[in-house]
Amino acid sequence: MNLRLLAPMAAIALAACGGSPADPGPPPDAKLDQANRAGSQALSMDMPSLAVRQYKTALQRAYERDDAGAIADVSYNLALAQMRAGDAKAAITTVRDAQRDLELRRLPVPAELFLVLAAASYRAGDLAAADSAAQEASSRTSSDSDTAPRAWFIRGLVAAQRGDGPALAQAIAALPTSRQADMQADREELEGRAALLGNRPADALVLLQRAAANRQQALDYRGMVRALASAADAAQRSGQAPEAADLLLRAGRSALLQGDTATAQPLLRQAEEVARQTGQSGIVEEVARLRRAAAERPAAR
Repeated sequence: MNLRLLAPMAAIALAACGGSPADPGPPPDAKLDQANRAGSQALSMDMPSLAVRQYKTALQRAYERDDAGAIADVSYNLALAQMRAGDAKAAITTVRDAQRDLELRRLPVPAELFLVLAAASYRAGDLAAADSAAQEASSRTSSDSDTAPRAWFIRGLVAAQRGDGPALAQAIAALPTSRQADMQADREELEGRAALLGNRPADALVLLQRAAANRQQALDYRGMVRALASAADAAQRSGQAPEAADLLLRAGRSALLQGDTATAQPLLRQAEEVARQTGQSGIVEEVARLRRAAAERPAAR
């Protein structure tokens, strides 16, 4: 989440909420399905605000027909869209509401809902909630084999931010090597964080740059920004200030173009500060240009 949890995802099937095999549940609802498909299409086209509106329509219909499976499914999708739109707190509320509904029905809460809650909590800065939800996600059975590794990745991010080396090592050990760009990026990013904790910034720089490249391949641009920012930290610690300024610029520019000004502005400010110290006038000028363009641009979607 990107973290990578912020990359396009199709709606998931939550069999745990749909009744027994002999009971297929209620028949399809055209209005609900249409709104859900429209939300997924909007999300795939990088239009998260539109996706949020469509998923809210679908979720209202799911509650209207009192369909627990659809409530869980659409809540998951809506929470993803809300995070993509930069509203992690709204995503947390969406998931909490769905959890409460399922618990009142005495139905199991799917691992995927805990996973998206972990990602949203991490993005909102609540490390304790992120770690707790990620532990729940990694310990529950899921029809998606990627759920547990993704949960371990979030646990690793929390451990790295807390400076907890043993917990970070445990998370890395839980991540299998993979040919999937996003899953490989998870492992490389955590290994890079571990290298930083171990005072090996040069090794961290290599690993984090690889992670950023794999995030790019996976179209996970939010995750790419995070990896680039961490790589900039590694570059500074290894005495490569010019490289750090360039990485900060790239991270800040990408975040700004994604509409994530809260992430972009500190990165661009750091890029400018480092570039002034190293005499990189081109980076200073590019930061100024980006700020002017951002001021002239209409509000984000």
